[in-house]
Amino acid sequence: MPWGGFYAGRRVGAVRPMMLPKFPAPEVGPRMPYVPTRDIITYYEEAGSGEPLVLIRGLGSDLQAWAPQVPLLAKHFRVITYDNRGAGRTGAPDRPYSIAGMADDLAALLDELKVEKAHVLGYSMGGMIAQEFALRHPGRLEKLILLATTAKPDGYVRAVVQSFITVRRTNISREGFVRTLAPYLYTAELFDDEERYERAILVSVQNPYAQQDHAFIRQAQAILAHDTSGRLGSIKAPTLVVTNRDDILIPPRHGEALAKGIPGAQHRSLDGAHAGVTEYPVEHCTAFAEFLGAAVTA
Repeated sequence: MPWGGFYAGRRVGAVRPMMLPKFPAPEVGPRMPYVPTRDIITYYEEAGSGEPLVLIRGLGSDLQAWAPQVPLLAKHFRVITYDNRGAGRTGAPDRPYSIAGMADDLAALLDELKVEKAHVLGYSMGGMIAQEFALRHPGRLEKLILLATTAKPDGYVRAVVQSFITVRRTNISREGFVRTLAPYLYTAELFDDEERYERAILVSVQNPYAQQDHAFIRQAQAILAHDTSGRLGSIKAPTLVVTNRDDILIPPRHGEALAKGIPGAQHRSLDGAHAGVTEYPVEHCTAFAEFLGAAVTA
């Protein structure tokens, strides 16, 4: 699950058991969490009650990767997670995608759920979608959280994404692809613990809703075309930008530029690499909830 990750847990003090997301069994009964959104069918899930909070995943990732965060945030919010176009159980047409189009997908999902306004938290590519949502649908947004993301891929990020596309176009196995991308996602602490690392790899490899090659490439191409850098001043919603100190995929300078470009935006720097929200879920959810006006307890 590149740009999204898989929960490997983090040891704090005494060793604690691994906490890995469990893949859900198919839903049984008349209500299925699928809705039409523009030209596709979108899969979503909900948990909790209160003000709506939408969580948007990144490239190659689906909503299962939010498993560590949802229980914490659902104590205070109506948490809505969904699979982006081309990921998980959502439709994956083999035609060009755009970040702006995926923001419109989100607006269509909220229409179907009868949600007029929501807080939106976007991670990595999801943060790009969240930026476009803020610009294209400002009346639908309460507060905005941008995590490990950028207003525009620079030469370095473009080279990395293009390398992902190149590798994906080969006949590499799913496990080989996951292992190739892992160094861009995790801290040295995780790699030094072979058990945690291997469990993380296994969770991704065994995902029953693994992304198709063409859909990964379509999402990656949308990232390469993303650019809100000249429009950030038009984002009016209260905004929190979160960067991770050891992120080598989208280095912290990108988040710092976002925070400077969005009027009144706050900036928090937290521990972790690109998938810091996965390795350090409590710390991240605490920052999110504080910004949204709640208090998270583990």
